[in-house]
Amino acid sequence: MTRITRTVGNPILLVVALLAVWLPTGSAELTVDKGQLVILDANGMTTKSHEFSTLTPSSAPTLELNDESTLKATFEILEKTSTDQAGSLFSPHQVTLLATGVDTKLHWAAAVKTRSKGKAKWELDLGRAPTDFLSLSRKGEVRLELIIGDISAVHAPLQLNLATLKIPKNLLLEYPYWDTKDGKPPSTLELEKHYIQPELKWTFQPPRKKDNPVFSLAFVVIAVSPWIFLLTAWSKISQNTIGGFKLLGAPKPSTLLFTLTMVSQEALILTYWARLKLYQYLPLAFLLCFPLILCGRTALSELRIRRKISPISAGRITSSRVFSSDSKNKNE
Repeated sequence: MTRITRTVGNPILLVVALLAVWLPTGSAELTVDKGQLVILDANGMTTKSHEFSTLTPSSAPTLELNDESTLKATFEILEKTSTDQAGSLFSPHQVTLLATGVDTKLHWAAAVKTRSKGKAKWELDLGRAPTDFLSLSRKGEVRLELIIGDISAVHAPLQLNLATLKIPKNLLLEYPYWDTKDGKPPSTLELEKHYIQPELKWTFQPPRKKDNPVFSLAFVVIAVSPWIFLLTAWSKISQNTIGGFKLLGAPKPSTLLFTLTMVSQEALILTYWARLKLYQYLPLAFLLCFPLILCGRTALSELRIRRKISPISAGRITSSRVFSSDSKNKNE
């Protein structure tokens, strides 16, 4: 057992030792070198210049700008380790220039892209500067800082104070400044989306006014009039048929079943209007359609046979009316 442990343990210790030698130990340091902050005029000539570096830190100077000034910053980012004290060019995860109003403490950030594995360049033309930058300070004093960070835990973040800028008063804007036609904040602004919204007030439909009873009665008469005409005509026609065709006579089973299915269908519709949902009504209505169709076909076929046996003719009705009128004249 001891031999097996030694045989397995020695390779494991060897791998651990190799990893300890191969993996870098300690933390690396990020530095800024060959940094230069330049102010250019309208012709591209340098009017003021300031060099900055983490190796030779200096107090941030105050730089005055005019309407046609262009601010330009160039620098290199180096990574220094215990084995490489001279440092090598390194491209970090994030490089940002942070502008802060001295009196208002408002911030404006600009991302700086690194090229050639660690060389960075940034420019800002005051004639085309964003409104957020020009509205940072009421006095026109803005502090410019360089912030460098990397996603790796090996590198500590770096912050370097570059200079204090003095913006001309004719370029200063009030905060907040909205570059819109009406001067109001845009609807797409995140602040407006998540700010306190007005209270929601529910509005309900006003109660329905009662209809005029005269109009209601008139429409009831219009709706009932076909049924009144049907009952009246049925009683007249049934008196002049052979064998009789009474409305309230004993119906056939098929006719009775058809009438019951019709009544059940109407009752189901009324129940659906009152309390049922559509998905509850449709299956029941579909099931009732089958007996309704079958009973209807049977009832109509039997009714056709009864009409053939006891036909209704206009001549018989006319002759019966003439006969009844002659009998009345004779009696008179």
